[in-house]
Amino acid sequence: MSPQPVVHVRRNVWTLPEDDLTLAHYAAAVAEMKRRDADDPTSWSYQAAIHGTAETPPKPLWNSCKHGSWFFLSWHRMYLWYFERIVRAAVVDLGGPADWALPFWDYDADPSQARIPPAFRDEEGGSNPLFADRAHRLNRGEPLPFQITSPDYAMGRTRFVGEAEFGGGITPDGDAFWNRDGAVENTPHNAVHSHIGRWMGRTATAALDPIFWLHHANIDRLWFAWASRPGHGNPTDPRWITQEYRFFDADGSERRLAASAVVDIADQLGYTYESPLPVAPPPPPLSPVPEVSMSRPTASEPTPPKRREMAGASLETVRLVGRAASVTVPIDRRTTRSLGLALGVPVPEADRRVYLNVEDIEGEENPETVYGIYVNLPDRASPEVAESHRVGNLSFFGIERAQDPRGDEHPHGLRVTVEITPLVRRLVAENAWDDRALRVTFLPLGPVDGESEDPPVEIGRVSLGYT
Repeated sequence: MSPQPVVHVRRNVWTLPEDDLTLAHYAAAVAEMKRRDADDPTSWSYQAAIHGTAETPPKPLWNSCKHGSWFFLSWHRMYLWYFERIVRAAVVDLGGPADWALPFWDYDADPSQARIPPAFRDEEGGSNPLFADRAHRLNRGEPLPFQITSPDYAMGRTRFVGEAEFGGGITPDGDAFWNRDGAVENTPHNAVHSHIGRWMGRTATAALDPIFWLHHANIDRLWFAWASRPGHGNPTDPRWITQEYRFFDADGSERRLAASAVVDIADQLGYTYESPLPVAPPPPPLSPVPEVSMSRPTASEPTPPKRREMAGASLETVRLVGRAASVTVPIDRRTTRSLGLALGVPVPEADRRVYLNVEDIEGEENPETVYGIYVNLPDRASPEVAESHRVGNLSFFGIERAQDPRGDEHPHGLRVTVEITPLVRRLVAENAWDDRALRVTFLPLGPVDGESEDPPVEIGRVSLGYT
């Protein structure tokens, strides 16, 4: 009788037992990988360059990461899995355990766990392999804001495919950066990258930071938890299922994996996550409204929601430099007449969804400031009231690659889409909805240096859409 294969368990870095050596083995393996020749595909710098690098000329598989795409989650799961195998082999070679697994950083578990773990923060005179260049306040132990770490919006989505849905919009393979972010890629993924800043704030250096891999283990864990819920499911579209990507294994050989080979992490990849898994957030409370029918997609649905129609767009650009900024979005009342209850017009066709699009986002570098997106924010609102008007986050991870792409890609602006239906319905029920215009405000999240301006970022248009 053949032995059962080992299933490696990825555990929460903040709840490891006091005498646990997981991070000590990780540090030793990272140091060993950093000593390897830069041309060795199992070296620290080569593995990081697979995600992104500014070095030229490029070597095989460099700058391969997938962002703003429905391939974001599958590509990063493969990347993380092969990296873990490389680290585990180094751990074993150094006398460590064969069942070593990469821990995850659950920054949303509670405020104390929203801090970068101590093992990554102490520079130790330059001898700590886990230390990296980050925003100084974070290396001193300041926690990340809950608005940045919370996956609630993403975990509450019922579809995988589509902008503002869990996994991202349909894109062809090819370019590393598209404009079809999924909800979990937007927050917490992009927001955490940007807030940590420095190396983590740029795609060309992010994977050089050892905390990158624990962050991505948590993103992968969120996907695992989301897909495990009744009624949820990964795409069945052949374009997603059969898409292959190449990586280097622990022995330096090149391997291929398709998405169909990574959807079952325990049986196909030999790992899992310790309990408890993230739970689905309760649906946002809605003010009393006439009963309507809200359809639910099937778990295997491979296509995005119905085509979204434009209902209005801003007429001016927005310049963000680290301070609050607002813009008015006029609403075409002739267009919204068919929107039904979602925009306050009492007609039977009330199964409508409303989306806010922040489009044509351009800038030369990531300012490392994350903004909350607020709709119709009252003046001098309390933190609680303000939070009830926050519909999403805006961060700029990848903005350099969008403006200065590699190879044959074309420059483009970034784009963020969030669903705002619950807020619109609530405002309608409270008689606080103006069907002629809405006001969108961008407020920095977390501490802001008031002495100087951020590198500027411009938003070309903010628009309202509906299905």
